[in-house]
Amino acid sequence: MTNDTLPDIDRHNPTPIYRQIQDWMRSRIQSGAWPEYYQLPAEIDLAAELKINRGTLRNAIQQLIEEGLLMRIHGKGTFVAANGVQQSLAASLTTFSESLDARKIPFETHVRAARQTTADMVVAPLLAVELDAPIFYLERVRTVKGQAIVFLKNYIPYPLVNGIEQVDFTRHRLFKVLEQQFGIEIAWGRRYFEARVADAEVAAALGVTVGDPIMYAKQITCRADGRPLEMSDIWFVGHYFRLSAVVNRKNALSILSGLPEVMQTEFNIES
Repeated sequence: MTNDTLPDIDRHNPTPIYRQIQDWMRSRIQSGAWPEYYQLPAEIDLAAELKINRGTLRNAIQQLIEEGLLMRIHGKGTFVAANGVQQSLAASLTTFSESLDARKIPFETHVRAARQTTADMVVAPLLAVELDAPIFYLERVRTVKGQAIVFLKNYIPYPLVNGIEQVDFTRHRLFKVLEQQFGIEIAWGRRYFEARVADAEVAAALGVTVGDPIMYAKQITCRADGRPLEMSDIWFVGHYFRLSAVVNRKNALSILSGLPEVMQTEFNIES
């Protein structure tokens, strides 16, 4: 970083120094001088260049993280966040709405269906229930700035959530309702991603054209004892959605060779 890019900090200005640093960083990001995924210098080095203490710098960075302009990856550093809505391929089971909240991206939820129905031949085995067993079906579309971003269908064994159809899911989140209202512990889950094209139903829900590229995900969440709790089908508008991951090469081959066969097959490319 050259000196001509450093901010002109006015130590007599009533605006706190960390706010001046915030404004400078924000302008660098918004101007494109710091592009997506740009890695900021290490805190100790940047603080020295700016002639401020690290606490002041951290305050500035934290605010921009909360605004969704920066992201901190543990053990890797601080980076400029992507402009699009981004979902991390992480070990934590976070929902799409939680990812939006973390990025401080306001959104709206539109409920298309919330009713008791029965499990069909696809849903029943994934939820480990009998064919035609009662289940709760929830269908929603989330929008950002009026643009449909994600279309979701959720399926839950109804005996676990008797009466859940009375919940206003335009205001409440499914996982929070399961955890807080029904006292269900959501322990872990599996997600599968693939590229698809929009069929008529998905195109209508997301406001795209039939045949447009769409990112699709299937998720199965489980209780601590391994019993399935929820299954969901999720469709994302492709040009608004990105997947990100932090990956390490060290010991990668030895780790892969130790995976159970059922896990290894998830990486196969079908002909």
